[in-house]
Amino acid sequence: MNWVHELLVGNGVGHIVLVFAFVISLGIALGRIKIGGLSLGMTFVLFVGIAVSHFGMQFPDLLYVDKSGGKHFVDPEVLHFVREFGLILFVYAVGLQVGPYFFVAFKSGGLKLNLLAAAIVFSAVLITVAIHYVTGISMPIMVGILSGAITNTPGLGAAQQAYTNMGYDSSILGTAYAMSYPLGVVGIILSIIVIRVIFRIDIDEENKRLHRAPIHSAQKEKQANTKPAELEKQVQVSDEPHLIPIFVGILLGVILGSIPVYIPGVPQPVKLGLAGGPLVVAILMGALGPKIKFPSLMTRSAVLMLREVGICLFLACVGLITGEKFVETMISGGGLFWVGLGVIITLVPLLVVGTLAYAVFKIDYFTLMGMVAGSTTDPPALSYSVGTAGNDKPSVGYVTVYPLTMFLRIMTAQLLILLFA
Repeated sequence: MNWVHELLVGNGVGHIVLVFAFVISLGIALGRIKIGGLSLGMTFVLFVGIAVSHFGMQFPDLLYVDKSGGKHFVDPEVLHFVREFGLILFVYAVGLQVGPYFFVAFKSGGLKLNLLAAAIVFSAVLITVAIHYVTGISMPIMVGILSGAITNTPGLGAAQQAYTNMGYDSSILGTAYAMSYPLGVVGIILSIIVIRVIFRIDIDEENKRLHRAPIHSAQKEKQANTKPAELEKQVQVSDEPHLIPIFVGILLGVILGSIPVYIPGVPQPVKLGLAGGPLVVAILMGALGPKIKFPSLMTRSAVLMLREVGICLFLACVGLITGEKFVETMISGGGLFWVGLGVIITLVPLLVVGTLAYAVFKIDYFTLMGMVAGSTTDPPALSYSVGTAGNDKPSVGYVTVYPLTMFLRIMTAQLLILLFA
């Protein structure tokens, strides 16, 4: 029965593959379950990873002992590599998807929406810094709470990489992220509902107003009636996969992300990192590729597969790393207080900027819902918005602000670590 022991003990390749396969498959299955019309989707992989790691740590005979004597359910060096590689795959695929919209988004009403979305991003950052000074909670923990509260996984990855490069253990960021994430998902949707209640918005009346509004151009009409599936088709037009441009793009992204930029007053050089570098290159390839006749990148289904595999690997690693101390932190380490802080970071920026967007800047409610979802890069909120609106206008708002928001989330998370950690 030695083969059974080798599968269960945490250093063999078979054991590592077995754990990842179990965590990801069970996480995806549970993520499809809806409660109150909401589901956590792929993010449930994170919580399954936490549970597997926590319960696995209760069996000393199954643990892997590292060189310093530390005990782990899975070799942390393997988890670190897989986490970073999964993050690269995810952000690269996201960049390919949003690239065609990145520059177009700033035309016409897109500039206003992007400024409002940027205001949401920077408001959350300012609140995070304020809480850091008021409570004395370390900035790495606060960045983890921030990333979970606005459901932005790439930002977490960028912050973890920056903190690791400074010579520290970044697992605490993942713990804080996991604690604030569930209510982050709920809070984003709740903010959309609260704005609707404050202004007594009638969905049927909004739809009637939408149909009565004049269409100033054929392009606006086309955007307003674009189905989410059609938006997806516009992103990738390739019918044949070409792998060389993919890995060349990742190569260039890693190089770009490794270039240090020295900013006066910042103790460490700023880098785009393994999240920002590939994202920027992918956005440029997605936006400029067709214009310069760059070879076809990937099929649409391949891009989605790359994105989902990447995020699953990343979340599984974060969960397995976090699970070793998650319960202890939740019970006696202030975890419940972190959850409350996450709710503040989620709701305040969305409600303040969302109210201004509707009342002052006259953004229609359907576009506003998409802008709120896009400013937090939160697919569940977009799904709720489209279902509530009964049309696809929220998708247009989401796609308009998503590229800039994703970039800002990644960079601000890293800067918070470099400036305040």
